[in-house]
Amino acid sequence: MNDHSPARAHGTDPYLKRLRRRKLLVGVGISLIAIIGIIALVVGVGSIARTNKDPRIPKRTVMEQWNGKDYQAVSASCDTSLEASPLDPFYLTFKGLASFYLGMAESDGEKRIALMDQAIFALRKALLDAKAPLRPEATYILGKAYFHKGLDFYDESITTLLESIKLKYSAADTWEYLALASQGIGEYKQSAGYFDQAMAAKPDSPELMIAAASVASQTGDSARAETLALKALSATTDEYLAERSNFVLGDIYRSSGRLTEALARYDAIKEKNPESADAWYYEGLVFQSAGDPIKARAAWRKAVSIDPMHTGARQKLSERS
Repeated sequence: MNDHSPARAHGTDPYLKRLRRRKLLVGVGISLIAIIGIIALVVGVGSIARTNKDPRIPKRTVMEQWNGKDYQAVSASCDTSLEASPLDPFYLTFKGLASFYLGMAESDGEKRIALMDQAIFALRKALLDAKAPLRPEATYILGKAYFHKGLDFYDESITTLLESIKLKYSAADTWEYLALASQGIGEYKQSAGYFDQAMAAKPDSPELMIAAASVASQTGDSARAETLALKALSATTDEYLAERSNFVLGDIYRSSGRLTEALARYDAIKEKNPESADAWYYEGLVFQSAGDPIKARAAWRKAVSIDPMHTGARQKLSERS
Protein backbone atom coordinates (compact mmCIF):
# COMPACT_ATOMS: atom_id res chain seq x y z
CA MET A 1 0.00 0.00 0.00
CA ASN A 2 1.25 3.45 -0.88
CA ASP A 3 2.03 5.36 2.36
CA HIS A 4 1.97 8.57 0.42
CA SER A 5 -1.54 8.01 -0.69
CA PRO A 6 -3.61 11.18 -0.71
CA ALA A 7 -6.21 9.17 1.05
CA ARG A 8 -4.12 9.34 4.27
CA ALA A 9 -4.48 12.41 6.40
CA HIS A 10 -1.24 14.28 7.21
CA GLY A 11 -1.79 13.71 10.91
CA THR A 12 -1.88 9.93 10.43
CA ASP A 13 0.81 9.57 7.76
CA PRO A 14 3.67 7.55 9.40
CA TYR A 15 6.37 9.03 7.16
CA LEU A 16 5.33 12.57 7.92
CA LYS A 17 5.24 11.81 11.63
CA ARG A 18 8.84 10.52 11.49
CA LEU A 19 9.88 13.54 9.47
CA ARG A 20 8.30 15.95 11.94
CA ARG A 21 9.99 14.17 14.88
CA ARG A 22 13.36 14.34 13.09
CA LYS A 23 12.96 18.07 12.44
CA LEU A 24 11.92 18.66 16.06
CA LEU A 25 14.94 16.81 17.43
CA VAL A 26 17.29 18.68 15.11
CA GLY A 27 15.71 21.99 16.14
CA VAL A 28 16.03 21.18 19.84
CA GLY A 29 19.63 20.12 19.37
CA ILE A 30 20.50 23.33 17.58
CA SER A 31 18.78 25.36 20.32
CA LEU A 32 20.68 23.50 23.05
CA ILE A 33 23.96 24.04 21.24
CA ALA A 34 23.15 27.77 20.95
CA ILE A 35 22.22 28.03 24.64
CA ILE A 36 25.39 26.20 25.69
CA GLY A 37 27.40 28.53 23.48
CA ILE A 38 25.80 31.60 25.01
CA ILE A 39 26.42 30.29 28.55
CA ALA A 40 30.04 29.55 27.70
CA LEU A 41 30.43 33.01 26.23
CA VAL A 42 28.95 34.68 29.32
CA VAL A 43 31.11 32.60 31.67
CA GLY A 44 34.18 33.33 29.60
CA VAL A 45 33.53 37.07 29.55
CA GLY A 46 32.88 37.02 33.32
CA SER A 47 36.09 35.14 33.92
CA ILE A 48 38.05 37.62 31.83
CA ALA A 49 36.39 40.51 33.66
CA ARG A 50 37.32 39.02 37.02
CA THR A 51 40.86 38.39 35.83
CA ASN A 52 41.24 41.95 34.60
CA LYS A 53 39.54 43.64 37.60
CA ASP A 54 41.91 45.88 39.57
CA PRO A 55 42.19 44.26 43.05
CA ARG A 56 43.31 47.51 44.68
CA ILE A 57 40.87 49.36 46.88
CA PRO A 58 40.04 52.74 45.25
CA LYS A 59 42.07 55.56 46.76
CA ARG A 60 38.89 57.55 47.23
CA THR A 61 37.59 54.77 49.50
CA VAL A 62 40.82 54.78 51.52
CA MET A 63 40.56 58.54 51.96
CA GLU A 64 36.97 58.23 53.16
CA GLN A 65 38.08 55.63 55.71
CA TRP A 66 40.97 57.88 56.75
CA ASN A 67 38.79 60.95 57.16
CA GLY A 68 36.42 58.85 59.26
CA LYS A 69 39.38 57.78 61.45
CA ASP A 70 38.65 54.12 60.75
CA TYR A 71 42.31 53.13 60.97
CA GLN A 72 41.58 49.38 60.99
CA ALA A 73 39.75 49.72 57.67
CA VAL A 74 42.54 51.89 56.22
CA SER A 75 45.14 49.32 57.23
CA ALA A 76 43.13 46.43 55.76
CA SER A 77 42.46 48.32 52.50
CA CYS A 78 46.14 49.15 52.13
CA ASP A 79 47.17 45.54 52.82
CA THR A 80 44.85 44.36 50.04
CA SER A 81 46.13 47.00 47.63
CA LEU A 82 49.79 46.45 48.44
CA GLU A 83 49.50 42.78 47.51
CA ALA A 84 48.91 43.96 43.95
CA SER A 85 51.18 47.06 44.06
CA PRO A 86 53.79 46.57 46.80
CA LEU A 87 55.61 49.84 46.05
CA ASP A 88 52.64 52.17 45.60
CA PRO A 89 53.56 55.23 47.71
CA PHE A 90 49.92 56.13 48.39
CA TYR A 91 49.04 52.80 50.00
CA LEU A 92 52.40 52.60 51.79
CA THR A 93 51.92 56.06 53.28
CA PHE A 94 48.44 55.38 54.60
CA LYS A 95 49.42 51.91 55.80
CA GLY A 96 52.19 53.54 57.85
CA LEU A 97 49.99 56.31 59.22
CA ALA A 98 47.19 53.90 60.17
CA SER A 99 49.63 51.51 61.85
CA PHE A 100 51.03 54.35 63.97
CA TYR A 101 47.63 55.46 65.25
CA LEU A 102 46.56 51.87 65.89
CA GLY A 103 49.77 51.42 67.87
CA MET A 104 49.12 54.53 69.94
CA ALA A 105 45.71 53.12 70.88
CA GLU A 106 47.14 49.71 71.81
CA SER A 107 47.59 48.97 75.53
CA ASP A 108 49.60 45.79 75.01
CA GLY A 109 53.28 46.74 74.83
CA GLU A 110 54.35 44.00 72.43
CA LYS A 111 51.47 44.69 70.05
CA ARG A 112 52.23 48.41 70.17
CA ILE A 113 55.87 47.81 69.22
CA ALA A 114 54.80 45.49 66.38
CA LEU A 115 52.51 48.19 65.00
CA MET A 116 55.27 50.79 65.30
CA ASP A 117 57.51 48.44 63.31
CA GLN A 118 54.82 48.25 60.62
CA ALA A 119 54.53 52.04 60.59
CA ILE A 120 58.28 52.55 60.26
CA PHE A 121 58.63 49.92 57.52
CA ALA A 122 55.78 51.30 55.42
CA LEU A 123 56.66 54.98 55.84
CA ARG A 124 60.34 54.48 55.07
CA LYS A 125 59.44 52.67 51.85
CA ALA A 126 56.88 55.31 50.92
CA LEU A 127 59.27 58.20 51.47
CA LEU A 128 61.75 56.69 49.02
CA ASP A 129 59.31 57.68 46.27
CA ALA A 130 59.25 61.35 45.28
CA LYS A 131 55.51 61.02 44.63
CA ALA A 132 54.69 59.98 48.19
CA PRO A 133 51.66 61.93 49.46
CA LEU A 134 51.72 63.91 52.72
CA ARG A 135 55.52 63.78 52.83
CA PRO A 136 55.98 66.35 55.67
CA GLU A 137 53.27 64.78 57.84
CA ALA A 138 54.51 61.26 57.10
CA THR A 139 58.04 62.28 58.10
CA TYR A 140 56.70 63.72 61.37
CA ILE A 141 54.79 60.51 62.17
CA LEU A 142 57.87 58.44 61.30
CA GLY A 143 59.89 60.45 63.83
CA LYS A 144 57.28 59.80 66.52
CA ALA A 145 57.16 56.09 65.65
CA TYR A 146 60.94 55.88 66.17
CA PHE A 147 60.53 57.52 69.60
CA HIS A 148 57.93 54.96 70.67
CA LYS A 149 60.31 52.16 69.70
CA GLY A 150 62.44 53.14 72.70
CA LEU A 151 65.78 54.60 73.72
CA ASP A 152 67.79 52.83 71.02
CA PHE A 153 65.83 54.75 68.37
CA TYR A 154 65.93 58.22 69.91
CA ASP A 155 68.69 59.38 67.54
CA GLU A 156 66.57 58.41 64.51
CA SER A 157 63.57 60.10 66.11
CA ILE A 158 65.46 63.39 66.51
CA THR A 159 66.88 63.30 62.98
CA THR A 160 63.51 62.51 61.41
CA LEU A 161 61.55 65.09 63.41
CA LEU A 162 64.09 67.77 62.48
CA GLU A 163 63.66 66.73 58.85
CA SER A 164 59.88 67.24 59.18
CA ILE A 165 60.54 70.76 60.48
CA LYS A 166 62.71 71.44 57.42
CA LEU A 167 59.75 70.33 55.33
CA LYS A 168 57.71 73.10 57.03
CA TYR A 169 55.72 70.78 59.24
CA SER A 170 55.62 70.85 63.03
CA ALA A 171 52.80 69.94 65.40
CA ALA A 172 52.18 71.02 68.98
CA ASP A 173 54.07 68.01 70.31
CA THR A 174 57.04 68.08 67.90
CA TRP A 175 59.25 70.04 70.31
CA GLU A 176 58.17 67.88 73.25
CA TYR A 177 59.23 64.71 71.42
CA LEU A 178 62.54 66.34 70.51
CA ALA A 179 63.07 67.43 74.11
CA LEU A 180 62.30 64.01 75.58
CA ALA A 181 64.42 62.17 73.02
CA SER A 182 67.35 64.53 73.59
CA GLN A 183 67.00 64.12 77.35
CA GLY A 184 66.96 60.35 76.90
CA ILE A 185 70.32 60.32 75.11
CA GLY A 186 71.89 62.76 77.57
CA GLU A 187 71.82 65.87 75.40
CA TYR A 188 70.49 68.02 78.23
CA LYS A 189 71.28 71.46 76.82
CA GLN A 190 69.56 70.64 73.55
CA SER A 191 66.69 69.15 75.51
CA ALA A 192 66.31 72.35 77.59
CA GLY A 193 66.08 74.41 74.40
CA TYR A 194 63.46 72.11 72.92
CA PHE A 195 61.45 72.26 76.15
CA ASP A 196 61.49 76.06 75.93
CA GLN A 197 59.93 75.83 72.47
CA ALA A 198 57.45 73.18 73.64
CA MET A 199 56.33 75.39 76.54
CA ALA A 200 55.98 78.35 74.20
CA ALA A 201 53.46 76.26 72.25
CA LYS A 202 51.74 74.91 75.41
CA PRO A 203 52.49 77.44 78.19
CA ASP A 204 49.96 76.05 80.68
CA SER A 205 51.09 72.42 80.62
CA PRO A 206 52.30 71.24 84.07
CA GLU A 207 53.63 68.07 82.42
CA LEU A 208 55.99 70.15 80.29
CA MET A 209 56.94 72.35 83.26
CA ILE A 210 58.03 69.45 85.43
CA ALA A 211 59.85 67.73 82.55
CA ALA A 212 61.68 70.99 81.79
CA ALA A 213 62.44 71.43 85.50
CA SER A 214 64.06 67.99 85.57
CA VAL A 215 66.27 68.86 82.60
CA ALA A 216 67.18 72.23 84.08
CA SER A 217 68.28 70.46 87.26
CA GLN A 218 70.41 68.06 85.21
CA THR A 219 72.14 70.99 83.49
CA GLY A 220 72.88 72.64 86.86
CA ASP A 221 70.37 75.48 86.44
CA SER A 222 68.86 75.00 89.91
CA ALA A 223 67.10 78.37 90.00
CA ARG A 224 65.19 77.68 86.78
CA ALA A 225 64.48 74.12 87.89
CA GLU A 226 63.01 75.35 91.19
CA THR A 227 60.89 77.98 89.47
CA LEU A 228 59.47 75.49 86.97
CA ALA A 229 58.85 72.78 89.57
CA LEU A 230 57.02 75.17 91.90
CA LYS A 231 54.96 76.45 88.97
CA ALA A 232 54.07 72.91 87.95
CA LEU A 233 53.13 72.03 91.52
CA SER A 234 50.75 74.97 91.76
CA ALA A 235 49.26 74.29 88.33
CA THR A 236 48.34 70.62 88.76
CA THR A 237 45.83 68.61 90.72
CA ASP A 238 47.32 65.35 89.50
CA GLU A 239 48.96 63.49 92.39
CA TYR A 240 51.54 61.83 90.17
CA LEU A 241 52.70 65.17 88.73
CA ALA A 242 52.71 66.70 92.19
CA GLU A 243 54.91 63.85 93.42
CA ARG A 244 57.34 64.35 90.54
CA SER A 245 57.48 68.07 91.30
CA ASN A 246 58.28 67.38 94.95
CA PHE A 247 61.02 64.94 94.01
CA VAL A 248 62.66 67.54 91.76
CA LEU A 249 62.39 70.18 94.50
CA GLY A 250 63.68 67.76 97.12
CA ASP A 251 66.71 66.99 94.99
CA ILE A 252 67.41 70.69 94.40
CA TYR A 253 67.17 71.50 98.12
CA ARG A 254 69.20 68.48 99.21
CA SER A 255 71.97 69.19 96.71
CA SER A 256 72.16 72.85 97.76
CA GLY A 257 72.19 72.08 101.51
CA ARG A 258 68.65 73.28 102.17
CA LEU A 259 67.98 70.15 104.20
CA THR A 260 64.90 71.27 106.12
CA GLU A 261 63.16 72.23 102.87
CA ALA A 262 64.21 68.92 101.33
CA LEU A 263 62.71 66.94 104.23
CA ALA A 264 59.47 68.90 103.87
CA ARG A 265 59.24 67.79 100.22
CA TYR A 266 59.80 64.12 101.04
CA ASP A 267 57.27 64.34 103.87
CA ALA A 268 54.74 65.79 101.40
CA ILE A 269 55.31 62.81 99.12
CA LYS A 270 54.93 60.28 101.97
CA GLU A 271 51.76 61.98 103.15
CA LYS A 272 50.10 61.18 99.83
CA ASN A 273 52.01 57.97 99.16
CA PRO A 274 53.44 56.38 102.31
CA GLU A 275 54.61 53.38 100.27
CA SER A 276 57.04 55.48 98.21
CA ALA A 277 60.35 53.68 98.73
CA ASP A 278 62.17 56.48 96.91
CA ALA A 279 60.87 59.12 99.33
CA TRP A 280 62.23 57.12 102.29
CA TYR A 281 65.52 56.54 100.46
CA TYR A 282 66.07 60.23 99.71
CA GLU A 283 65.03 61.17 103.23
CA GLY A 284 67.82 58.87 104.40
CA LEU A 285 70.27 60.82 102.23
CA VAL A 286 69.11 64.06 103.87
CA PHE A 287 69.69 62.63 107.35
CA GLN A 288 73.10 61.38 106.25
CA SER A 289 74.01 64.88 105.05
CA ALA A 290 72.74 66.25 108.38
CA GLY A 291 75.09 63.92 110.28
CA ASP A 292 72.38 61.64 111.69
CA PRO A 293 73.29 58.07 110.58
CA ILE A 294 70.73 56.42 112.89
CA LYS A 295 67.78 58.19 111.26
CA ALA A 296 69.38 57.69 107.86
CA ARG A 297 69.63 53.91 108.26
CA ALA A 298 66.10 53.76 109.69
CA ALA A 299 64.83 55.49 106.56
CA TRP A 300 66.74 53.14 104.28
CA ARG A 301 65.44 50.08 106.16
CA LYS A 302 61.93 51.42 105.63
CA ALA A 303 62.65 51.81 101.91
CA VAL A 304 63.84 48.19 101.69
CA SER A 305 60.81 46.94 103.64
CA ILE A 306 58.61 48.54 100.97
CA ASP A 307 60.79 47.52 98.03
CA PRO A 308 63.21 44.69 98.90
CA MET A 309 65.01 45.22 95.58
CA HIS A 310 65.59 48.97 96.04
CA THR A 311 69.19 49.19 94.85
CA GLY A 312 70.09 52.53 96.44
CA ALA A 313 68.76 51.70 99.90
CA ARG A 314 70.31 48.23 99.90
CA GLN A 315 73.65 49.72 98.88
CA LYS A 316 73.50 52.27 101.70
CA LEU A 317 72.64 49.65 104.29
CA SER A 318 75.57 47.51 103.15
CA GLU A 319 78.03 50.35 103.72
CA ARG A 320 79.85 50.59 107.06
CA SER A 321 79.19 53.83 108.85
